Amino acid sequence: MKRSESLARQGRLPSGWLGHIVGRIMARETQGANLVALDQLDLQPADRLLEIGFGHGRTLATAAKRITAGRLAGIDPSDVMLRIARGRNARLLREGRMELIPGSSDQLPFPAASFDKVLAVHTIYFWPRPEQDLAEIHRVLAPGGRLVIGFRPGEDPNFARDFPASVYAIRPIAEVETLLTTAGFSNVTTLRRPTKAGLMAWACATR
Repeated sequence: MKRSESLARQGRLPSGWLGHIVGRIMARETQGANLVALDQLDLQPADRLLEIGFGHGRTLATAAKRITAGRLAGIDPSDVMLRIARGRNARLLREGRMELIPGSSDQLPFPAASFDKVLAVHTIYFWPRPEQDLAEIHRVLAPGGRLVIGFRPGEDPNFARDFPASVYAIRPIAEVETLLTTAGFSNVTTLRRPTKAGLMAWACATR
């Protein structure tokens, strides 16, 4: 079903009362893709994990069950998602195990080599200059660190048909892999899997 441009913009940056509704829908619709991404990261108890575009915060809450001695952080440009995620993860925030901050991935407010794992699901569509975002991710990842980017690829014609190009930059798998390699990542591989929504891809790479 073709999304209107206004609704598509809510997917990019949830805001207002409609953003609250979109956020809760996203929590259900993206759960499966996020769980696959976490599996691809091979999380360890002492890992330092960053999620880019944490949205509803459910994925970081799930990761916290595996990362019991490490650190969890998230960055998201939406004030609405920040409130939802902070509410969901209030205990982890109080305990100092998690940090959730507003911002974007083209200017990450973290020192170099701050994280062992980085996760970004359904966010690459909204990066106008993905080279900059990937350069920043490369910078904050420690040597040997792992990145997983989950996305609906251009190989799925329904996705490209249903989401307006004015909001969503839908890239084929080969283009995402090339972007990763150009940014300095190695061991780039992509898992592809059909879902109820359509074809899903998870590009995995090493710093």
